[in-house]
Amino acid sequence: MVDYNCSVVLNHTDAAFRLFERAAYIPVFIVGLSFNITALCIFCRLKRWTDMHIYMFNLLAADFLAIIFLPFRILEAFCPIKPSELCTFLLCTQYSNMYSSIFTITAISIHRFIAVRFPFLTKALASKSKTIAISKCIFIWVIVAVICVINQKDLVKEKLETCYDRILAKKLQNHFILLLEILGYLIPVLVVIFCSTQTIYILVRSLRNVQGRDRAERKKIAAVITANMFTFIVCFTPVHIGLLLQFLSDDSGKDFVHVFLDVAEWIAITNCCLDSIGYYFLLKRVNKINKRSH
Repeated sequence: MVDYNCSVVLNHTDAAFRLFERAAYIPVFIVGLSFNITALCIFCRLKRWTDMHIYMFNLLAADFLAIIFLPFRILEAFCPIKPSELCTFLLCTQYSNMYSSIFTITAISIHRFIAVRFPFLTKALASKSKTIAISKCIFIWVIVAVICVINQKDLVKEKLETCYDRILAKKLQNHFILLLEILGYLIPVLVVIFCSTQTIYILVRSLRNVQGRDRAERKKIAAVITANMFTFIVCFTPVHIGLLLQFLSDDSGKDFVHVFLDVAEWIAITNCCLDSIGYYFLLKRVNKINKRSH
């Protein structure tokens, strides 16, 4: 049962930020739910699945799970929920969905790079590609679930100030913050940047060998990959800076860290709701080139 604390008195900073959350999360929920249901319907009508479809469906699953639990965040902005086991579950779900998205986007970047850099290897593994993709997606969810279960004691109600905010004085454990910052962000962002830039370079270099529609499509693919890379950086960098600030700061910077981290989480959840749309259009363009090449 959800226990509310609607009578809590807020200071000017918290009151202003509650208004921001109400204005920010409701449109994300409406637009994100619409886009993800549309994408889900498109996937349900697919007759032939490829390995890229599997990766994208996994990304869609993470996005959809983030969306369906977003009403609790909206409710929190109107009437604070008292810290409870439900809040621990909601925080675990929030982190799980975000890192599942990060790891899936990283897997897509690696897959895309291998496809253009080592086309003969890709063809050789074509018969096993869907099995490999499914195994990677299952591995992603298992790793995220294990990390969340092992470290859920950092998210128990005794360490929460509100349902979605930790008590600043009760820091994350050293190994947990290192895990989130290095495994959850630093390694993935470096992999995404390397694979994306290399893929773009190969596509641009190949333009001299193609003409007409194929040339135009490859330019568009390069543009979409560039947009996806910068979206990844812009959306997931602030939240990890915020987590690091929360870990390092003291009470003197409490208000700034609180506002910064909450805005950063909104940016991250916005990406989690909408990023599958960009990858859908990318796959659509790749399929056009593949059809014309056969």
